[in-house]
Order: sequence, then structure tokens, then C-alpha cells
Amino acid sequence: MGETLSLTIPESTTTRFLVATDDRGAPGIQRLRDMLPAGGLARTARDLLASPLLLVTGCSAADSPWASRLRVLGGGETELAALRSARRHLVVTSIAAPAAQPRQAQAARLVARTLAAATGGQVADLAANQVLGDPAEPEPECFLLCDGWLGVFVAPGEGRTMRADTAGLHRFGLPELVACQIPYGRLLTAVTVLRGLAARLLTEHRTWLSGDSTATTWRLPADLSLDPGDILRYWGAHHPDLGGPIPLRLTIHPTDCLDCDTGLRLSPPGGQPEPDWWERTAAPAVPTYLQAALNNRSP
Repeated sequence: MGETLSLTIPESTTTRFLVATDDRGAPGIQRLRDMLPAGGLARTARDLLASPLLLVTGCSAADSPWASRLRVLGGGETELAALRSARRHLVVTSIAAPAAQPRQAQAARLVARTLAAATGGQVADLAANQVLGDPAEPEPECFLLCDGWLGVFVAPGEGRTMRADTAGLHRFGLPELVACQIPYGRLLTAVTVLRGLAARLLTEHRTWLSGDSTATTWRLPADLSLDPGDILRYWGAHHPDLGGPIPLRLTIHPTDCLDCDTGLRLSPPGGQPEPDWWERTAAPAVPTYLQAALNNRSP
């Protein structure tokens, strides 16, 4: 058996959505429950709002402990300007066991959307470190990682290379992912590989938790092969005959995550130089016909 990594699974995870608004008349909990739409996800949200597992708090933006986070969010200029200039912050906080995810995070986001619609506000996903798209859009019942649940942020790396970090996986009880020494011309490849690896690990993690939701340590292989189908699975798409896998190695590594300490770094197996691996191994294996594949996206 090859080397394995032992990941400690937290007892609980926290997801926060911040609604920035100028409206001082935010609905109370009972009214908020009544404003939720029909459907199974809304029923979950109503139940959670009646418990200590889903909390809604408010304060002025001047007194908000989350104001500094808005300066480093990803998103469009118009949405970011609205978030940063708003005078009130409403924070939706979900506390959930990893085995209860992603459903409880979905319910929390539905509540945040409903609050934003009621107050004319904008929503920031503090776990994914980015602005939620149009808050008026309905919250999907079906969970897909591509629906705004994962941010990927790039920054200068060593020498003439770049680094990319995910944001959002920790709310599911997983470490964030890190890729380093990425050539400038392979940033899209790196983002795509990180998304595919995130989808792969989240799927395997959920399967493992379904077998023993009380386990505290998850062991996964340090060396694995990323199937290009995992990349399409991030988008909820399925497509046959995608070509060869992408071999990679995972190691414990510091992360830029504001809510967690360590992440998983993906790198080449066998000591291959990373820039060369991105060029010669990863890039040729990444599906290049995503639009056609997305036509096969799950409903």
C-alpha cells in the first residue's frame, strides 16, 4: 500500500453568508420562515431557523467584525461596491456536522438569498470568499459544486510562476487545495484541475461519511490519478472517452484560507519539476471541449 494522508474531520463546520444592505427593517425569524419558497430545501431551512444550527444576526457595517473581509472578496466591481458601501450587515451562520453537508449550507444560502431579496441587499459568501451572483436567482435544490460553492484565487508565486488556492471546501470538512509553480500560460489549466480535484475529493468524502458519520480521521492516498471526468463532474456534466488520467501527489501545505490552517498541495509525482508537469502532463489531459460536454450536464 502506498503512502496515505490522515485528515482530521472536524466535529462541526461553519458556513457564513453576509447580506449587505441599507435597509434597517430586516424581517424577524418567523417572518423570514414565512417568506421562504416551497420545496424540500426550504423545509430544511425552516427547520434549521427554529434551531440553534442556523442563526441570523445583524449590526451596523461600522461595527461589523466582517467588514475587513469585504476588502478581499472576489467579484464584479458593481457588486463589490454595493457590498462595501452598505450601512447594515446581516450574517447568516450555519453550524453543521460534516455529514449534514452540503444540505445545511444550501439551506443557509437560501435564507441569505431570501434576506437579500427582502432588503435589496447583496450577498457575500464568506467561506468561498466571493460575491454570490444575482441574489434574486432561485437556490437550486440539487447541489453542484460549480454553482458558486468554490472560489479559486491566483497570486504571484515563486519566480515567474503563479499560485492558486481554493476557498470554500473547509465548510464541508475538507482542507482547501493549493497549486504552486504554475506557468502564466497554464493558469486556466490549474484552475480547472483544482476544480476537478475538489469535486473528486468532495464526492469521495461524502461517500466515506455516509458509511460512518462519526469517524474522526479520513485516510486517503497521497498519490492518485485525477480522471478528466472529475473535471466535468465539477460542472455536473458526464462525457465518455476523455482520455488519460492526470497523476498527482498530495501533501500537507499552508493555505491562504482565512478560516483554516492547513491545506493540501497538489504536485507532480516522482519529483517532476512543477512547471514542466503543468505544461507536459496536466495541460494535455484537461478536456478542451467543455462547452460540448456541458450540454450533458445533469438536470
